[in-house]
Amino acid sequence: MGILFLLAVLLAWPTAGLSVVAYIAFFIFQSLLKAKTRMHHSDKLAAQRAVRAGSERVPTWAGTRDKSETFVYTIQNFAMEHGVPQAFLQAVLGDSNTFKTLVHYAGAMEEEGASFIEQQMAVSEKLIELWSVAPKEVQEAALSE
Repeated sequence: MGILFLLAVLLAWPTAGLSVVAYIAFFIFQSLLKAKTRMHHSDKLAAQRAVRAGSERVPTWAGTRDKSETFVYTIQNFAMEHGVPQAFLQAVLGDSNTFKTLVHYAGAMEEEGASFIEQQMAVSEKLIELWSVAPKEVQEAALSE
């Protein structure tokens, strides 16, 4: 970052200070992205605690067919893009108790202030986590289908 600042100061002279402004804007943008990432992680932890404590909050979009279909489609595709086989996803999402828990997780995320997209990300990340901790036999069976 120091080298980038020195470069911005050096270039500021012929550009009437625009490179310093650009550097400051870049620094602020980078800080905002880091803060957003920390907030998402914090929201996920709070939502996990809420679900473990028995929270059964259903997200507001759950009653809307289009939103529900979009939610399921998106979480499946994101998980598959990150190496989770479709057979595993069908088994996990086909289990009513597991699916209900994932919906309650999304509801807890919404209660923490997470947007619809952030809820999708959190549930997708949870599916990826479930795949990574699945027993070897389950993984082999899902990969062989």
